[in-house]
Amino acid sequence: MNKGTDIRQLERVIDEWQDRLYSLAFFRLGDEGAAQDVVQEAFIRYYRESQQTTISNAKAWLYRTTLNLTTDHLRRRPPIRAVPLSAAASEAAESDELYEEYLRLEQLLAPLPAEQAEVVRLHFTDDLSMAEIAEVLGLKRDTVKSRYRYAMEKLRKMLATSLVSRK
Repeated sequence: MNKGTDIRQLERVIDEWQDRLYSLAFFRLGDEGAAQDVVQEAFIRYYRESQQTTISNAKAWLYRTTLNLTTDHLRRRPPIRAVPLSAAASEAAESDELYEEYLRLEQLLAPLPAEQAEVVRLHFTDDLSMAEIAEVLGLKRDTVKSRYRYAMEKLRKMLATSLVSRK
């Protein structure tokens, strides 16, 4: 976006990215209100930044900012009392589909290192390519690809172990 972004340009950016950024924030926070606040702050920062300089890749800038804001939010959030999985499952049953999906994804990714889990989330929940993930996270593409590969290997092993133990 060009320096000196006007309101109409900002509205177009918001229309294009609001839903995806909300999903990105929600799947990290698990809280609708917090996700909405984070996305709103990302757009405010985007507008301010676009008044000062040219943002060459709005998507990467918005994703990176939203990820940073969710990380900041998680650091400031007081520790959450552990809830037994059965209680979490029953709460999810009463909740909407998005929250249920969030719980399933978090349970699946919990054993992975945070760096690997983030790459998997960005690829599957946000439908980003490896090159886009590298740009958003400020990493080399090969680093992203290796994190993804190691994560998939760990998930396959966990699934295989789970299937064997069920027999």
